[in-house]
Amino acid sequence: MPDEDPNKRFGDARATLRETSKWIVTILGATVVLVIGGGLVAKIADLDTTQRFIAAAALVALTLFCLWPLRDALKVIANKLASFDEMVRLPDYEQARADVDHWIAGQYPAAIGTMGRLHHRYVELTRIVNDPAIPELLRNDAESELDELQPRIKEVMELANTQFLRLRFEKLEKTTIWVLPGIGFALFIFLVSTHKEDATEKLLRKPIVMSIPWSTDVEGVLKAAGMSEKCYAKVRPRLLQISEMSGLRAGVIVIPRDLGAGCNAVRVIVGNDHEVSAAE
Repeated sequence: MPDEDPNKRFGDARATLRETSKWIVTILGATVVLVIGGGLVAKIADLDTTQRFIAAAALVALTLFCLWPLRDALKVIANKLASFDEMVRLPDYEQARADVDHWIAGQYPAAIGTMGRLHHRYVELTRIVNDPAIPELLRNDAESELDELQPRIKEVMELANTQFLRLRFEKLEKTTIWVLPGIGFALFIFLVSTHKEDATEKLLRKPIVMSIPWSTDVEGVLKAAGMSEKCYAKVRPRLLQISEMSGLRAGVIVIPRDLGAGCNAVRVIVGNDHEVSAAE
């Protein structure tokens, strides 16, 4: 039974980094869905000018804060494996090359003890093998040495690709940690600015006659509102809903049967549980 690929651990490590990045993208996406999909953006049109400006600015800031780590996350998820030549040549791999050189120092012969030297030797041997003008004996020796180098070349490539992805993930991690307070603050400002205080009454187009359980508490509220006891002692007054209020049920006018003659109508608030309170 063949031994397991010694470089499999590098592929597993890259898969783990990509999977973690996907979760970060999912969380950032959920934040955007909360704002847009939850209908909060639609509330901006109902705000006054100042609140609208604050909400829009907070929304822009929230979007930018989310896009920043999202950009880094996509670089991790969509990262492609580079060739040996690209690893040695591209500036983006400079830190990964330095890390790999540090790891293989002392483990590989000095002549191939860095990625640059290993690549140079690989290119030189490949040229010899493919040059028909060179004696066959030298080409055979070069081919044998090239075969011996292949496991080390593959190991170095796996190391460099994995380290390059890890460095990108670490950048994503730092960016995410840095922007999280900004995301939280922008979201808080957006939610606060889009919360429109509806304590003011919204008048109904057609007033509605209401009926509520009568009690001594109701009588106490009416008395405190300025209605004399004689106005409701014998015949209960009518309740006419004229408005709606946020968090409450209704703004109500209480009209005594004998309107006038010392019995004036008064305003009260009727809650969702039919609890009556004096109007402010």
